Amino acid sequence: MAETITEARRREDSVTRLSPDRLALILWLGFVAVSLLLHRDAIAALSFSDPDNAMRLVQVRDLVSGQSWFDTTQYRTNPMGGGGPTHWSRFVDAPIAALIALLSLLFEPQAAERWVLALYPPFLALPLLLVFSRILQILGGRQFTFIGLAIAATTLSYLHHFAPLNIDHHGWQVLLSVVLLWLALRPASFANGFLSAFVAGIYVEISLEGFPLLGLFWALFVVDWLRDPAKASRLRGFSAGMILLPALWALPFRGTTYVVSILCDSFSLPYIVATALAGLVFTAFLAAPFRWTATLPRRITPVIIAGLLFGAGFVLTGPSCLSGPFGTLEPLVRTYWYDPILEGRPLWAQEPARLLAYIVPSLVGLLATIGACWKARGRPDAENWFRLAFLILFSAILAMLVIRALNVAHAFMVPAFAALATGLWRWIHAQSNMARRLCGHLLLLLSIPTVDIALGYRLSSLVAGPAAGPEARPQNAACLQSNPTLAGEPPALLFTSTHIAPALLVSTPHSVVATGHHRNHAALNRVISAFLAPPDGARSLVRAEGARYVVFCSGELGPLAAANRNGLAAHLIQGRTVDWLEPQHRFASGGLQVYRIVYPAAKKRGISEKPIPALTSF
Repeated sequence: MAETITEARRREDSVTRLSPDRLALILWLGFVAVSLLLHRDAIAALSFSDPDNAMRLVQVRDLVSGQSWFDTTQYRTNPMGGGGPTHWSRFVDAPIAALIALLSLLFEPQAAERWVLALYPPFLALPLLLVFSRILQILGGRQFTFIGLAIAATTLSYLHHFAPLNIDHHGWQVLLSVVLLWLALRPASFANGFLSAFVAGIYVEISLEGFPLLGLFWALFVVDWLRDPAKASRLRGFSAGMILLPALWALPFRGTTYVVSILCDSFSLPYIVATALAGLVFTAFLAAPFRWTATLPRRITPVIIAGLLFGAGFVLTGPSCLSGPFGTLEPLVRTYWYDPILEGRPLWAQEPARLLAYIVPSLVGLLATIGACWKARGRPDAENWFRLAFLILFSAILAMLVIRALNVAHAFMVPAFAALATGLWRWIHAQSNMARRLCGHLLLLLSIPTVDIALGYRLSSLVAGPAAGPEARPQNAACLQSNPTLAGEPPALLFTSTHIAPALLVSTPHSVVATGHHRNHAALNRVISAFLAPPDGARSLVRAEGARYVVFCSGELGPLAAANRNGLAAHLIQGRTVDWLEPQHRFASGGLQVYRIVYPAAKKRGISEKPIPALTSF
């Protein structure tokens, strides 16, 4: 009996000694092990789940090979036009390149690169869980924190950005969003406000997608101040940071030219000027004598002035940006490339077979937030719960407008799911009725966001049928595999379908006409126009690029073939003869098809290929 009591005490002591940070570390190690196991084949084949991850690797390789820090042009894209410009940040490239260089001291460069691609994205999940640990400890007790960490470590809607090979900027976006949430729940000091501005400055330099989130946190700090003048310090710190920090942060990663340029898809001059003007207004008013802002009407005055100056600054410095980051896209590019990218579209534009997978976890999270706020009334942590509810509500609205923002909204909902799970767990253990306990356990499953996502998918498939297959969606995995035969050919220019172009840049020495990136929209327009045109009309469009091969993925060309059943795309995926193209069966693999372009002058000389212009490579 004494031994049993002693053993129970030992177990209790061991649980007590397990701190939230240690639990976060254990959960992170589990996540790393599972993600490496699940992605082992993709790592071995270097098969990226998204073209942007492949394109990021190409950019990193160029940096490692000596391309200028401030030059992010992809010179193996659209080489006839001087390369394909990108808007990506060296902030994301730098740690990947540095780790590859470091591991290259121990391994062969190719092996070093593979290790970094496998381990770097999951490594970013560790600081994510540690920040979640601090957020949860602010909002609740030990049990709540442990349950919340378990939820945070299993929520796939944002964790998939931390899986091996996912080296693009989305993992950083989630991490920085959660850091901003943590800072927003900390005491309303000048330091926390200024640090929030610093983190937001990093976010918007990485991606303009952080701009609405910057505005959301700024609005939260303004609301706090409107309700309570004692919260002025945080707003003053954030506003002061907005005057200079975004521009100063951009200088080492983008250069001086960027800061004074009008680039509608990046946090450049119009955005820098607008936020700086608004920051100046708040800083001036908050530094003035208290009587200037002593009453609510007086505090509303600088809010109105800041909004007006923000709008005026943006319009005067970047009127062309009023049409949005993608305002210059040609109609064909918008119709056949931009609009089909569903992650950038609103909720109502999503596939019916996936719609409930977005709605169910979001709805449960919102209801859990309402319940947590209701229970927090009168408690010391009530204000933080209402602050969190503000962020969850508006991040969910933002996600309705751009569905890929849902990963941030779900990250913000983790404490609400934890509150729901904790409440249900306690209710279950207070019940003596078996039926109630069983119902409670079933309801407890709803507090796990990944279960809600799976339930949403299941309900969607029952209501709307299965999701679109590879024929309708350009996600043919076989087309993204490396092709050793094609890779062994001398460097050439490929006229490709855009979805597979980054993977071809990774796995071969060849160049491509266009990838699916909007700054290279003119080349994208030429590629789409050629695939839509009848073969006779497409001939001159393709030959004008000086390409040696036409390379495509059958699944990706499906929409273009459906748009014009007499077009080049329809001829190719149906296997119909095109007199100026010769199939190269030795290069074909899976859904990947390769045709050699026949040039009249080459035929007359008894050779089969047009000379390829010199390609710039870094």
